[in-house]
Amino acid sequence: MNQNPSSASKMVTIKTISPSATGLNITFDGAHEPASFTWFWLRDHGQDEESLDPVTLQRRVDTFAIPGDLAATETGLSHKQSVLNIQWNDGSSSTLSANLLAGIRGAVPLGHELVPARPVVHWDQHAPLKDIPTVNHQDVMSSDSGLLGLLENIAIYGFSVLEEVPSSDEATEALAARIGPTQETLFGRMWHLSAEQADHGDTAYTTQFLEPHTDGSYYHDAAGLQMFNCQVFDGKGGESVQVDAFAIAECIRQDDPEAYATLCNTIVPGHYLEPGVHVRAERPTFRLDAAGELVQVTFNNYDRAPMQLEPEVEKRFFRAYGLFHEHANDQRNWAKVPLRPGMALIFDNWRNLHGRMGYVGKRKFYGCYHSRAVFESRLRVLQTTV
Repeated sequence: MNQNPSSASKMVTIKTISPSATGLNITFDGAHEPASFTWFWLRDHGQDEESLDPVTLQRRVDTFAIPGDLAATETGLSHKQSVLNIQWNDGSSSTLSANLLAGIRGAVPLGHELVPARPVVHWDQHAPLKDIPTVNHQDVMSSDSGLLGLLENIAIYGFSVLEEVPSSDEATEALAARIGPTQETLFGRMWHLSAEQADHGDTAYTTQFLEPHTDGSYYHDAAGLQMFNCQVFDGKGGESVQVDAFAIAECIRQDDPEAYATLCNTIVPGHYLEPGVHVRAERPTFRLDAAGELVQVTFNNYDRAPMQLEPEVEKRFFRAYGLFHEHANDQRNWAKVPLRPGMALIFDNWRNLHGRMGYVGKRKFYGCYHSRAVFESRLRVLQTTV
């Protein structure tokens, strides 16, 4: 049968199956309680060639033509208890892998889940980083295992430094291409960043201190990754700042549930304005997925658009927003990275805040964005092939 990429790499087996009037109760090996699946769901998620195209992996089954009185006439197991086979009362049949069924119920990771070989680390003043996560540029460029190490650092810590990186534009672009296509924004696909430039009216193009923030609050598809390659540094100060916003969010969730809920539920608009450009988007500070897990933090008071809330909501929001700001600007929660020529920094713009200490002298970066989709796709593929 077709091996759907949503099935996990670890082979799951089924201990028992028990039909009911509405569906099938399945007990996986090692589980104490059965998991229930409706007949409709099982027919809609078939992995046989009649149900799922073996080349494109797109659904072939006509979801909207599944009969309302659909039921199984026969059920069984094959392939050492790892595949479920069903004969239906309309004459059709389906096969489904135990891995898919167990993954849907959370018993094993599904293929779309990002599961680094090492546990994810959330860090702040209560659990500070012992070392800055670092990889060698040549390892990343020469092998998929090296690239996987870089991407897993980002998945685990929210960022990674690369050492021994050539300072040229060409080397920066080649490094970006190892991850995937860069994301087009109003700054272009690749961009230089220094106080000597006047390409955009943005605080980043200055020498002053930048508070920790996320980029792209004004884009519906804010960048997933951001990269800086340090090409020139001749001065003092200017350390790059990283903050684990997920660790801050968890601290707020535990200490102040009302503030956490407020930051999840209050929509905050962001905008970017300059001659010929007016982009705008809105979302909450904490965006959750369908399971209630935090997937994206958006925090950029520089680019917050005008907003008005009901007085009581306004009071609750700015108390919560101020609490987040307080945590974000507490230097005990920071990791400082003094980027110099030969060093590049790549970070997760959905998880980490970034900032910059003020500086004097000359500082020039060359960088880009990658979409979240490109980052996740590259990581998923490497996790299953390296």
